[in-house]
Amino acid sequence: MRRLVNRLLALITGLALAAAAALVIVEAVAVLIGKGPLLVDWPAAAGWVRRTAWGDRQALAVSLLLLASGAALVLAQLWPARVRRLPIDTADPATDAAISRRTLARDVTAAVQEVDGVVPERVKVGRTRISVRAGAHVADRSALAGQVSAAVRERLDRLRLRRQPRLTVRLSRRGS
Repeated sequence: MRRLVNRLLALITGLALAAAAALVIVEAVAVLIGKGPLLVDWPAAAGWVRRTAWGDRQALAVSLLLLASGAALVLAQLWPARVRRLPIDTADPATDAAISRRTLARDVTAAVQEVDGVVPERVKVGRTRISVRAGAHVADRSALAGQVSAAVRERLDRLRLRRQPRLTVRLSRRGS
């Protein structure tokens, strides 16, 4: 999502700068050939700027609007991005390896499917937590919950994640 927003902001900014540059070129050429201002009445705008003091309401409103939009853009860029990949420990410290959250969710789902009598319903992988919701075919779900946790832990141990996430397993009778 952040990538999409950044690209849209870059596109809008680029188009605005290109339009402003084209406007300045058109106006400069018009002044050079003696036609005067074509699209923007620059002398009237310059006169308004000379008559307006910094303390006037219009100048303060424009300043506050620019300040708020600039602060919003800076805060949006400083906000931490969503973690899409979880780092994996490797034997070589020069190697950087990671697994995507989506791939890890599929792997955990496969581990849950290996437990007899359990049907995975939803696996959610977060930065520090994995939650598994599954359905059980039997009435005694507490024993199956332990088996599901053990199967998922074994799969996570084989992956050697740098930080082991907390695991939450919930079983319901909804599995068929």
